[in-house]
Amino acid sequence: MAQTTSASVKTIDVVPEYLVYEMIEHKPFFYNGYKTLSQGGKTLEAIMGCSGLQAMIISAILRFLYQNLSEEDYEIVTNEAGLHLDKGNNLATDIGIYDVNVLTSEQITDNYLAVAPKIVIEVDTKADTSNFGEAMDYYHLKTQKLLDFGVEKVIWITSKSQKVMVATADTDWRIFGWHKEIEVVSGMLFSMTRLLKQRGVVIN
Repeated sequence: MAQTTSASVKTIDVVPEYLVYEMIEHKPFFYNGYKTLSQGGKTLEAIMGCSGLQAMIISAILRFLYQNLSEEDYEIVTNEAGLHLDKGNNLATDIGIYDVNVLTSEQITDNYLAVAPKIVIEVDTKADTSNFGEAMDYYHLKTQKLLDFGVEKVIWITSKSQKVMVATADTDWRIFGWHKEIEVVSGMLFSMTRLLKQRGVVIN
């Protein structure tokens, strides 16, 4: 198997396993930009990392969650935590909010988590969707998979369009601007514009 290094990969005849970001319905989704590795255009770290804005968005949301969610009731997992839904479906999540009664010590192993978060928050995606049709189709497919798995609410935050999509199993999915206050759990709301402004980041 090819080794993971900081050097650019010169050729990719068969895409190595470490470049698979997610697996949905047995279909591998590779890291966005993996094709440029064969041309020496990017390093492995560059395609697996996120932008400064994406990092700040996740950081601001995590700070808000830690300040407002009771640790007696909720556990927050991050860092592209893996979810094993079933055979052929392994997803990555930016932020997962778990009921502490669901994410028990028995669930914590060196494998992907196999229980559903209560809420998933995603910021853009690192997946290459170029062979999937419209990128939004990927967002919708992943969202539906999460809801079918038992996630109660999926919140997508897109940095380029500055939109937030909120999806639940029993209501119509809705899209809002960053200025809109979004409910995470009952009575706890945030707007992306406000969270970033509190950190001194103003997006035009």
